[in-house]
This record gives sequence, structure tokens and C-alpha cells, in this order.
Amino acid sequence: MNFFAELKRRNVFKVGVAYVVAAWILLQMIDVVGGILALPVWVPQFMLLLLAVGLVPALIFAWAFEMTPEGVKREKDVDRSQSIAPQTGKKLNNAILMLMALAIVYLLFDKFSGDRPEAVSTPAVASNQDNPEAAPAPDIQPAVNRQSIAVLPFDNRSRNVDDEYFTEGIHDDLLTSLARINSLKVISRTSVSQYKDTEKTIPQIAAELGVATVMEGAVQRSGNTVRINVQLIDANTDEHLWAEIFDREMTAENLFAIQSEISQKIANALEATLSPEETQRLNDFPTQSMEAYNAYLRGRQLLPQRNARGLEQALEAFGEAVKLDPDFALAWVGIADSAILLRTHGSIDTEKQIQITENAVGRALDIDPNLGEAYASKG
Repeated sequence: MNFFAELKRRNVFKVGVAYVVAAWILLQMIDVVGGILALPVWVPQFMLLLLAVGLVPALIFAWAFEMTPEGVKREKDVDRSQSIAPQTGKKLNNAILMLMALAIVYLLFDKFSGDRPEAVSTPAVASNQDNPEAAPAPDIQPAVNRQSIAVLPFDNRSRNVDDEYFTEGIHDDLLTSLARINSLKVISRTSVSQYKDTEKTIPQIAAELGVATVMEGAVQRSGNTVRINVQLIDANTDEHLWAEIFDREMTAENLFAIQSEISQKIANALEATLSPEETQRLNDFPTQSMEAYNAYLRGRQLLPQRNARGLEQALEAFGEAVKLDPDFALAWVGIADSAILLRTHGSIDTEKQIQITENAVGRALDIDPNLGEAYASKG
């Protein structure tokens, strides 16, 4: 008896066909269940690989073993005159027919159920192709949260380019202030930073970030005064919802008061509800010292450099800030963050880093037990 005939006698081909059809049905079920349960994309890929690898052992098992009335036995131990391979083959035929029937039912259901919307839209597409002047079907856009905002990087209009750190600091603090309003969706600094000096239009930026409103601003320092102008723009109409210019004496109290006022006016324009706790947080001034605030902003600008020299300078700047104002909680957080990063990017050892971080975080939480930035550093 040749090898091909022996494969057929031992039902190896039928086992292979049954395995492939059953595996296909299983993959379709995983695809459906995966969509409902939002399973990771690697789950069906892993199952496909597992089933593909499993085909070889299944065929080897069909060749080496046989089902008998007494159970599974090695094929070489079965007397050919007592073999029930033909009966097993008939059962496999029935199983294959049932599996193929299930596959056909699934395909028919998928064709006449899942693709129905495409069948309806096809004539419209064909019609537009026949008539080039016909208006294209409008795209269905996902709903945008009306209380969503992107605050673009502020322009530095000071004559001194070194004031860039001050402008970036005002922008960061305003973002943090707005993010404390739970009913607002505020796009992160990382996402909006790519639009610095961009030539894209406000509607384009809003569409890419998925927001309903965009805020632009500029900061100018001159002597002992500061000018901050801001404008809130409706992304849909590209029209101003609110705009204002703040001219104030350069003091820490005035700067924080401006940020608080801007945040509250944006919340009012977007009809966001402020809780008493949120209002209190907006009116909390982290320091009364302008010199300490300047040192803090310099440290904040240096932190993202992620190199030993920059981080050491940041640590010095935050240290200067707490020396000028020992109750400046955010500056203590800056010291903790600088030490944490220096362990990775600098020369500070772990023991010293832990000592600096624990002391700085402890001081920050003593000053403000509800300071989220301090808990983030502690974590």
C-alpha cells in the first residue's frame, strides 16, 4: 500500500480538512467577540498563529493513533482486521459537513446583514460618478465636545529672547489651571506644542486635535509691566468668542490673578460649571515672590532638556526659588523632579536622589496636602 493510500486510510486528510474549517469558524467567533469585548489587536493574531502551529500536531496524531471501541490506541498496535477507520472516516465526513454548513450560514449572515449599509450607498456613488456636478455625499464627523479647548503655545513679544522661558511658563500654568476644571476637556501641552509657529488655520488645528475651541495668546514683558493678550476662537466658525488684553504691574500676585481670571472667563464662555473647590484652586496663589516665580519658571524650562547640565541647572533654579520663598510648594516639587531625572540622566546616586526627593515632596505636601503634582512625584 503506497503512502498516499495509507494517509487516506488513516483519515489524515479528513482530520486536516475538519481542523481547518473548525479553526476558521473559531477565528470568526473571536473576531465578533473581540469587537464586543474590545480585546487587544494581538489576541486574534495570537490565536491564528496558535491554530496554524496546532495543525501539524493534529495531522501527526491522526497518522500515529486510531480511535477504537476501547479508546485511542497507537496505530501499529491495532489489528487491521479490527480497525474501525472507515467508520471514523464517515463520522469525520459528517463533522466536516456540519462545520461547512455553519461556515456557509455565517457567510450568508455576514453578507446580508453586516454589509447592508454599503449596498444602500453604492447607487449614490455610481450616480455621482455618472454626474460629476452632483454634490458629494457629506462626511459624517464624530461629535466634538463643546467644552473642549486647545491652548496653543503663546508668542513671546518681548524684545529679550531670553524671556521665552517666562512666556512658556505662563502658558504651562494656564494649561494647568484650566485642567483643574473637571467639566473642560483640555488638550495636553505635548499635543499643542507641535503647533508653535505653525501656519495651519484654526479650523485645521481644531480638527486634528478634536476640539471645539482654540485659544491663542501672547506675552510681553517691558520693565516693570507685563501685557498678556488672549483670544478664544470658535473652531467651527473661526470667530472670536472672547478676547481681552491684560496690562498689569509685574508682580506674582497680578500674574496669578490674570491666569485665574482667564480660566474663569473661558469656563463661562464654554458654559462649564465650576465647583466651589475648583474655584478655590483657581484663586490659590502658589507664591507672592516674583523673583521666586522667575526662578521656578527657569527651572521648568530646563527640565525637558534631559541632560546632566540642564538638570543640574534646573535643580539650582528650583533651589533658588525655595530659598526666596520656602513656602513655594511647586518649587519643592521641581526639586524632587530634578533629582529623579538626574539619577537617570546625570551623576547623582540613588541614595542621594531618594533623600532629596523624599525631603522635597514632604515639604511640598506639608505646605499643600492636596497638591497633585507632589503626589505624582512621590509615586
